[in-house]
Amino acid sequence: MQKTATFVVLALLAATRCWAQTATSDQPVPTPPKSSSERVRDNPSSQYVLIKTVVGQSIGVVDARAMPVEPEGYNLLRYCWAPANVLGDWVEHAGLTGAMIVRALETFSWARDLERAGYPAAAVGDAIGRYEAELISSGFTDAAREHALDALVTALEEIRRGAPGATKIVKIDRCDRQPRSLAMNHATTPEGGRARFIPYVLHRICLAQQLDADDPVRCDYWKAAPADGPMSFGGEMVYSVRWPDGTVATGQFDPTPLRGVGTVTLRRR
Repeated sequence: MQKTATFVVLALLAATRCWAQTATSDQPVPTPPKSSSERVRDNPSSQYVLIKTVVGQSIGVVDARAMPVEPEGYNLLRYCWAPANVLGDWVEHAGLTGAMIVRALETFSWARDLERAGYPAAAVGDAIGRYEAELISSGFTDAAREHALDALVTALEEIRRGAPGATKIVKIDRCDRQPRSLAMNHATTPEGGRARFIPYVLHRICLAQQLDADDPVRCDYWKAAPADGPMSFGGEMVYSVRWPDGTVATGQFDPTPLRGVGTVTLRRR
């Protein structure tokens, strides 16, 4: 009888464990929210729209001033939009997001300049849209951009035939002739602060994705500053500094007027 009771108890215990495991497995397992870069990789089409919207709102903090048309025509490559020029040391860290930022800057500049050069805005918008669609479908690779750029030149030449007075389109890459040093040192006042930085436009993208832009896990473009040595800042930056006593200072700065000095000083408030 005692053996029988023991077997019954063991069977009940086994059944209870099995039920508990089944009940647990039936419950949805919460997944942590995706980081900014994961969201971009998972849905490049919608994220490019978001990124281009943010770039359009932030374009004033990036060197995107219009330049006069060259004698040989409007050069599609005149601004040398490259990740290194726009993002400095954040090229690899920003990944696909950085590539989208640069192409958004490029296409904004084209739309603005080509309208001034006599091209109808609607037709140019359609041509640029096809250019962007090819980049999105191919993952923004360099090879895809070259192919899409050739197709854009062909489309613009077709548009020009129906737009008397429109400027000729050329594609001349002179970017290697324009070396640009973006390297700057940083210092903290008082000394001993540990700084981290993120380009302003990347910070704004995290906010647009409804992420905590100050969380380096979710907004995964933050970079810790080296203990010594320069960093390359392409445009306006957001920073956070923590001192040994736990004091934290945050803010943003434009490196352009500081390049002659070569150092940005971050102060505790």
